[in-house]
Amino acid sequence: MVKQLLAVSLFVAACQAQDPASQKAVYKLLYSPPSQVPGAEPTSMFEVSPGVFYVLSVATESNFGASIVSVTSAGTFKVFYSLQPNYKSYALVQSANGKLYAPGFSTQSNFYFSLTPSGKNYQQYPFPGTWGSAWQTIVTPPGPLYDIVAMDVASNIVWGFARIDEDGKMTVLHQFSGSEGLPVGTDMAYGPDGNIYAVGSQTRYAGPGFIYRLTPTGAYSQLLTFPSFPVAGHTLPLVVGSDGNLYGTFAGGGTNGTGEIYQAPFSGQLQTVANFPANSMGKPETLLQAADGNIYGTTLDNFIFRYNLATHTLQAVYHLSSNLSQGKCGCQLVEGMDGRIYGVTPLGGNPPGIGAVFSLDIGLPKPLPLVAQLSPSSGPVGQSVLLWGNYLLGATSVTFNGVPATTLSVTSVNSAYATVPAGATSGPVTITTANGSVTTTGSFTVQ
Repeated sequence: MVKQLLAVSLFVAACQAQDPASQKAVYKLLYSPPSQVPGAEPTSMFEVSPGVFYVLSVATESNFGASIVSVTSAGTFKVFYSLQPNYKSYALVQSANGKLYAPGFSTQSNFYFSLTPSGKNYQQYPFPGTWGSAWQTIVTPPGPLYDIVAMDVASNIVWGFARIDEDGKMTVLHQFSGSEGLPVGTDMAYGPDGNIYAVGSQTRYAGPGFIYRLTPTGAYSQLLTFPSFPVAGHTLPLVVGSDGNLYGTFAGGGTNGTGEIYQAPFSGQLQTVANFPANSMGKPETLLQAADGNIYGTTLDNFIFRYNLATHTLQAVYHLSSNLSQGKCGCQLVEGMDGRIYGVTPLGGNPPGIGAVFSLDIGLPKPLPLVAQLSPSSGPVGQSVLLWGNYLLGATSVTFNGVPATTLSVTSVNSAYATVPAGATSGPVTITTANGSVTTTGSFTVQ
């Protein structure tokens, strides 16, 4: 596909018994619906408080609506909220205001909905015109959601980029033109420059392909193009790595035709950094940047893998059972506050095999809090400041240059609000969770 930075020099045979990391891996099935009930076919998840996850299930049977299931790391679960029958959704996020948001649709309309973390105050917001979500919703600081949207115009699909404010107002910021191609990626990534990145192609799942950039106001540009576009499997994830570069995968292509991982620096110099082996563990389909600095992902062959950014090695860390009792990927992965990897899949699990939520302990340390941005970065005493990053759940204190904040409110795994206290001076901000403390490299300026 592109210049080879590194052919994978290490692949410890793709099975648990031969992989040292897999020998330590402890799998636990947390939830698997016993029948087609609310909570069946789970598709996405995130941690809402330490050890507690909210999981969105699609429940495709017509007499059920999409549901939110609460699942704990100990394996207890309950149906937290269910939409009306025939109301479907495939994405769920938590904004910086603490509310849950998701796009949905019914036979009558397309809409967004929100509710509080306690399952109260359900509100529904209609899409303008005939626009509908393409299920790529992400949250950005200080709270707006962004999504790829589409509508049918004279039997042709028109694509757009939309902002959804926390009050539910949706604005289409950009409509893709024919020369700009189509947004075909399965993820949007929020970049360190404040822009949003995703994968597109000139024609549906065919080349030429590219990574495009959208600003928060909807200005469009392309970061780089792919010399070839092997899209077998139609899974095109994109994440920001711990080194500040974009990383993505193709489920086909590479040296062995079984998939590859590429690095896309914001300078635009694309490189293949790993090739999947010829036999087994092929067809990568999701990616997760973990707190240990490595990237983890899943494959359509039911492997969970690790790509080490420091050594440029690719390694299998677990293989979900071949009888699918542990789940069948496509899977989504998240890292919990306890350091475990958690996964969700709408297929496999206990009979009748309509989904699984699981944890995987591979010995990762508990993640320290991460603060990537302060919003605003300056203000007077009494100013409410958003700390945006990751692993912020359960935060117990925030200090401004050593002075404890007046108030602290943790609103999601990515966000916490703290009030600048009297006596604070300009300097770094420190946040503390049960896992430890981290001090920002940048400063907050007290005015």
